[in-house]
Order: sequence, then structure tokens, then C-alpha cells
Amino acid sequence: MASLPRDDNRIAAQLMPASAAIAVTVDATISASTEITLNTATTLIRIYALDKDIYMKWGTADVTASNWDHIIPANQICDFFVPRVTTTGVLYTAVNFIERAATAGLFLSEF
Repeated sequence: MASLPRDDNRIAAQLMPASAAIAVTVDATISASTEITLNTATTLIRIYALDKDIYMKWGTADVTASNWDHIIPANQICDFFVPRVTTTGVLYTAVNFIERAATAGLFLSEF
């Protein structure tokens, strides 16, 4: 049997957050690079891409079709631990999203 994924502190991560969301963002038409500032207590984000793929980039730099960290597939939910900035060791404080095609929707929950 495979073991659970682990966070930066080597603590096993369950597959569903055990608490209510700290913050929620909904953007029905994410047509331009949209920056979301994360709550300071956020350590995990859950993203749902409605109808179309969404590009995602950690940090404050704009995301583009040629400069991204992850693609969230259409009609899928993806969970991500908020990574640490390598130069400071502090968790990222923002994340950027943009649609891969027109009419993509974004639902983001912070835990």
C-alpha cells in the first residue's frame, strides 16, 4: 500500500482538508492574469477548473501560456501545498491564474 504524501515537516497529509476553508475565491471568467493573495495561515490550496484548463504560477509574477508552474485540467480538482520561496524559506504569499481558453472558471479554497 502506498504511503500518504508528506508536507515540509514530513507530516503525513490527508487527502481532504480537515477544517473549513480559511478563504474562498470564485472567478467565473478568468480572462487575464489574476493574482490571489493568500491568507497568511494558508498552507494548502484546492483548485477547481470549471469547463476549461487553467494555468497557475506561484508568486506575484503574471502567469502566461508560456510561463506557468502547473496546469489545472478542465473539470478537475487539484490540491497543492503552498511551497516555500527558495531564497527566503518563507511560504509563497500569492498565486496567479489565467485561462487556457475563453470562459474558464476558477474556484479556489484555502486551508
